[in-house]
Amino acid sequence: MSGWKATNALFLTTMMLQGLAYGHINAYLPLYLRELGLSEAEVSTWPGILFAVMMGVAFPFAPFWGALAERYSKRMVVIRAHYFEVASHLVLFFATDIWWVLASRVLLGLTYGNGAVVIATQAQITPRKHVGTAIAIVQAAMPIAASIGPPVGAVLIEYVGVRGLFLVDAGLAVTSSLLLTFLMPEPPKAKPRGSVLSRTGECLAMIWDRPVLRWNFLCLFLTVGARGVVDVYLPVRITQVTSDPAPAIGAILGVAGVVTAAATLASGRLLDEQGGIRWLMPLMLLGAAAILGMTVVSELWVIGVLACIRAIPLAAANTITVAHLTRVLAPSHQTVILSLTPLPRNTATFALPILAAAIAPFGVGLALAIGSAAYAASAAAAWLAQRETPAEIAILRERAEAQPQPTGR
Repeated sequence: MSGWKATNALFLTTMMLQGLAYGHINAYLPLYLRELGLSEAEVSTWPGILFAVMMGVAFPFAPFWGALAERYSKRMVVIRAHYFEVASHLVLFFATDIWWVLASRVLLGLTYGNGAVVIATQAQITPRKHVGTAIAIVQAAMPIAASIGPPVGAVLIEYVGVRGLFLVDAGLAVTSSLLLTFLMPEPPKAKPRGSVLSRTGECLAMIWDRPVLRWNFLCLFLTVGARGVVDVYLPVRITQVTSDPAPAIGAILGVAGVVTAAATLASGRLLDEQGGIRWLMPLMLLGAAAILGMTVVSELWVIGVLACIRAIPLAAANTITVAHLTRVLAPSHQTVILSLTPLPRNTATFALPILAAAIAPFGVGLALAIGSAAYAASAAAAWLAQRETPAEIAILRERAEAQPQPTGR
């Protein structure tokens, strides 16, 4: 498949299919756990544990997917994720108790890391002036899927049940796997720079040594961790305030998904020479307030409104943090550093949901408050990243101007 626009369309399609399948797991897990015979206390506790187990599997591999993709094959690293997702959904379909569900989450943990490699691949093949738009389009795939998946899932559950829904999801994952297998291009590989371990260590050291990268990765950690907590516990919160949760979950997550998709595309307009980093702090404060509101209100419609408000900073954080990295990194470092973004993401989605799971028995609102606090802390990290950005961009510009200019035009 040739052309950056065609590849952009391929990634949008396959990530939407992946997002449709994955989104049903979080949205309807409380209903599925009840179907397996778990008590209400267990239904409140197990979602966080399962999410943390998944991220505990994903975490050790996070630093290496990018280096493996750079050294061997971006295509194989991406395709690997989709086939593991097929297996995960099939295990859920055949599950007879909670331990099958746990095994499914272990398999799902092996799917992580492909999103960053997709974005790195897109950035590599896209003309620099179009990189921001291409990234925003790819990142819009998940919120688009989130807007479609829960309402459609609620309808399908009426006909095939939650277990049958997971079989449908396996079919979606098979479709995305086959599309990538036959259509995804393999970008040219650079000459290997040492072993996978040494290259990974070199880039991790660069992130630690440059404050602007440290604060950006901290923003990634906090915003993604907050998203993980809310994704797990918002459906549980909804079950507490309504006697018919499936339609309510589908409607609220569906509308919030539409808002997220629109905000993701609109956030491309916030990008500037510095990647739009100045917008991140106020948006994170808005997210913190919205999640805090979910913990104290008991009216279903208010929770729905707050979920939509929270969708705006959720969408902007994805676009701005990645675009900011493309502004403060030299082109030679973009692929491998972007491929390391699963490290803070996976760490956060392991650590914060397990913390929320520990608190959840004392109240689901307390678990959601972990997400609110993470957004508030990310606002401070965004301010620090914004403060460092102008000097970093000036250094990159000076280095580019110092490069020998081609002659004999």
